Amino acid sequence: MDKWPKNWNIYQFDDIAKFIDYRGYTPNKTDSGVPLITAKNVRIGFLNVEPREYISQEEYDVRMTRGFPQKGDVFFTTEAPLGYVAILDLDYKVAIGQRLITLQAKNNAYISRFLLYSILSNRFQKELYKKATGTTVKGIKSSILKKIQIPLPPLPEQTRIVSKLDALFARIDKCIALLEENIKHTNALIDSSIAGIFDHLANEYQCSPLLKYVDFIGGSQPPKSKFSNVSKEGYVRLIQIRDYKSNNYVVYIDKKSTTKFCNENDVMIGRYGPPVFQILRGLNGAYNVALMKAVPNEERLTKDYLYYFLQNSKIQGYIISISQRSAGQSGVNKKALEMYEIAIPPLSVQMVVVTKIKSLIDALNKLIGEQQSKLTYLKALKSSLLDRAFKGEL
Repeated sequence: MDKWPKNWNIYQFDDIAKFIDYRGYTPNKTDSGVPLITAKNVRIGFLNVEPREYISQEEYDVRMTRGFPQKGDVFFTTEAPLGYVAILDLDYKVAIGQRLITLQAKNNAYISRFLLYSILSNRFQKELYKKATGTTVKGIKSSILKKIQIPLPPLPEQTRIVSKLDALFARIDKCIALLEENIKHTNALIDSSIAGIFDHLANEYQCSPLLKYVDFIGGSQPPKSKFSNVSKEGYVRLIQIRDYKSNNYVVYIDKKSTTKFCNENDVMIGRYGPPVFQILRGLNGAYNVALMKAVPNEERLTKDYLYYFLQNSKIQGYIISISQRSAGQSGVNKKALEMYEIAIPPLSVQMVVVTKIKSLIDALNKLIGEQQSKLTYLKALKSSLLDRAFKGEL
């Protein structure tokens, strides 16, 4: 690590903190009893008690023998996710599960919030990930974590730094919360505006079940043994739901092994979730069984009009709710989808509607992009302030 400020003392982690962990212990969860805190309850800088899980009082008495978390202790996640920290600020006793360590100060060596900020700093996180093991999932052993260096200034300096960071972060977090709320409202405005457009059309034009003008054609699933990770002659890309978000898992199949193909303009539906009933487009290839293609009668219905109709919040809410509650149904309820009614205006009107929706989405997405840029800046500012604090510049 880089040099710390001159008046700060450098310790190994286990010199200043007692480590309490329960690796290798799989708790027997119950509906009530002692609240169980696991790695999934720890966020970046705060504790979220949801989802709530419990172990029995009897199991707590028998199993929790290595130490008991106390208010003011620091929770540290050792894997999935790695390096998240939160302060235990609950007034009742809790148990801890796997992938989580409780850090308790030795001899009042540190202020809990100073340790939290220290762990969140880029310098510590870089060192943590350098010493972590694992490829797809990074984790760190307690024995290695205990040897990582922690800088500690005198307690009055810790208090000053914590006070300053708390005040600055409170203002930044308030701005972040407002921006996130604005983004949420803007997305809701997109949904409600599109739903309003199709409600108006339903009042103006004749409606018919989708089945009358749209064929829903399921995909096929070649065996994985036939997949190729490289493109070669006679092969075509096999499109899966995840491919619409990432190119990290591209595979190819023999073009002769399937008859189910799609192009970038086709309207595709994700049959299974989560989330169920995703409306997708933009890729060329063969599509697998988790997708189905919505093929409109283009003499009456354009692909673009159908694409936006299937994304409107009313059909989304209806199909998702029907699919979730159907007995034995884990994906899109095709019959319910086929019977859902769509307004069929003239093709010229459909083109006007599509242009209007695209303009609306473009304008609101531009606004969301500006808000996202501000969010990125504020989060980078927090990181910068942490760096300055641990260089002695704050």
